[in-house]
Amino acid sequence: MIEDKILDETLGLINGSGTIDAYNFLKSNLSKLNEISSQVYNFLYCLAATSHNEEEALEWLEEAILDKGIWYRPEVFEDEDLESIVDNERFKVCVGVSEERYNNELKTACTKFTLDSVLEENLLVVLHGNQQNNVISQSYWSNVKLDKYQIEYLQSKELDSYNLYRWDEDGSAVEQLEQNLTKVSDMFQNTILSGFSAGCNAILHFIIETDIKIKGIILNSPWIPIIESQGRLIVETLKEKKIKCLLICGNQDEDCYPLYQQFNALAEEVGYEFQEVIEDEVGHEYSRDLYKYVSGFVSQNKM
Repeated sequence: MIEDKILDETLGLINGSGTIDAYNFLKSNLSKLNEISSQVYNFLYCLAATSHNEEEALEWLEEAILDKGIWYRPEVFEDEDLESIVDNERFKVCVGVSEERYNNELKTACTKFTLDSVLEENLLVVLHGNQQNNVISQSYWSNVKLDKYQIEYLQSKELDSYNLYRWDEDGSAVEQLEQNLTKVSDMFQNTILSGFSAGCNAILHFIIETDIKIKGIILNSPWIPIIESQGRLIVETLKEKKIKCLLICGNQDEDCYPLYQQFNALAEEVGYEFQEVIEDEVGHEYSRDLYKYVSGFVSQNKM
């Protein structure tokens, strides 16, 4: 998606030339977006606040919350990037409005699983990353067609911001997956779980904490902090349960590549073989060759 690429480049500028250049770059590329999402607004007001543009930061915040009806989970406003505006009354008004909407959303938040009928012999379930949703997942998987596989999508009930969701490390990911997969696992011969970013972490928690049979997992840009505390148990469980794994990661993914390296080192120690694709000059994003890698993984492992 265009938004993901723009935000990825913005992050690169933040880490490289600084927030002012990143802010100017993001503003200059807004016209390329069909709409400004809650995530983009978050970048805008945070970058403005850290670039000595407090007035613009407040204007972006008011546009997002007061004009567009957007809301955020309360933790978003604890970001140290916003220190220069936290005492401003306009900021406090926006936070209050956002928190009220967030609390209202909590009352009806629920997991959304797109599966409503059995159409194929096998099932592949896609989990989004943080600050994403099923629609975003579908945009990346739309051209992936697998023989005898039904591709469905599972959206977390954990709120991130307006129309965006997350899988918290200490959240209810395992419970959500277990509740939904228990209902349908016996309806299919094989089940593959695929995650992007934090969705991968949710999958690994699920693998070691439940006994539901899974044939394979696909970890794309894997944000897997669980590997730091339970890494050996994870790879031992994958090996014991004979779960096939495809891991796709960019070597420029500053947060996830080191976690992949830890996973790989533990796999070598335990003797767990998995399929990996490390893409050169790629950051934290979906692989452009997703179909090729996924179809190859499924066919090679005869799943």
